[in-house]
Amino acid sequence: MGNMGFSVRRIAAVPVGLLLAGVLVAQAPPPPPEPAPGTRQREIPGGTIVVTPPTRTVTSEPAAVTTAEAAPQPLGYESDLYCFGYLGPAHESFPAQVVSAESLAEQIDYFTGDLLYVDAGHNRGLKVGDEFWLVTPEQTVVHPTTGRDFGRFYQYRGRGVLESLQGRSASVRITSSCTDVPLGSYLKPFEPIPIPLARKTPPAVAGDPPSGKVRGSIIYTRDGVVALGADHTILVDLGAAHGVEPGDFLTIYRYALPTSEARPVGGYWVNAPTPQDVEVPRTYLGEVGILAVGDRWAIGRVSDSYRLIKVGDEVELK
Repeated sequence: MGNMGFSVRRIAAVPVGLLLAGVLVAQAPPPPPEPAPGTRQREIPGGTIVVTPPTRTVTSEPAAVTTAEAAPQPLGYESDLYCFGYLGPAHESFPAQVVSAESLAEQIDYFTGDLLYVDAGHNRGLKVGDEFWLVTPEQTVVHPTTGRDFGRFYQYRGRGVLESLQGRSASVRITSSCTDVPLGSYLKPFEPIPIPLARKTPPAVAGDPPSGKVRGSIIYTRDGVVALGADHTILVDLGAAHGVEPGDFLTIYRYALPTSEARPVGGYWVNAPTPQDVEVPRTYLGEVGILAVGDRWAIGRVSDSYRLIKVGDEVELK
């Protein structure tokens, strides 16, 4: 045939085996990465490789104490003082007494918002806007150890403000009541009582030695409460004369003896004093923070309690 314009080239023949080998090499997965230092490998039946990564020990630093945690904190609440009371003389005098009320026909006890009538006015120097405690005399406080009278407890029932007055009478509006305010309650000039601030430290535990500071006793709880715990308000027989101040803490403890016999003292059953010739370790019961002090007494709020606390248990200044 004649030349049609085509050129023919020879292609060298390549064995099929070599082509397949090239394809397999191109598709082979990359080699696995080198294990990290400290990594352990082991083969379990079936050909599976188990890899155990390296371990390291981390030591955590204690959390830093924040400024808020380190700052002094209030030892209680306003109600712990404003709805408690105080220890006073057996026959304290007051500027006025509640003798009647606006809603006398409908009520026998009075609360916030009620209007009371008192038996004093211009004749005793009262002024409109004066603020008063509303108090009632309660029982005589008998010391649980000595048995002698320690004074009378006067309970804060609430507060009131003088709204109007005449020559020998006046009207007082109850602005805040903690409990019922009965006829016969007395007016005592109001003075704010600040809540102390303090930094709390760990309370004493079994085996801790005494602090060696001034010691006293729990002498009273309001409303005849006999089993005390955290958040209860109490009276102790230590005050300013003993160097105790608001913000102090007292450790509560007792000497537990199987021969101790409870006896009635001032409306409470208290344990007999520990005999002088017997000595046992202290049983720590808790701790009380001091809110306010008198000369020979103090009001405290139980901040910690391990066991039930009662009148007659002993306290010691931390």
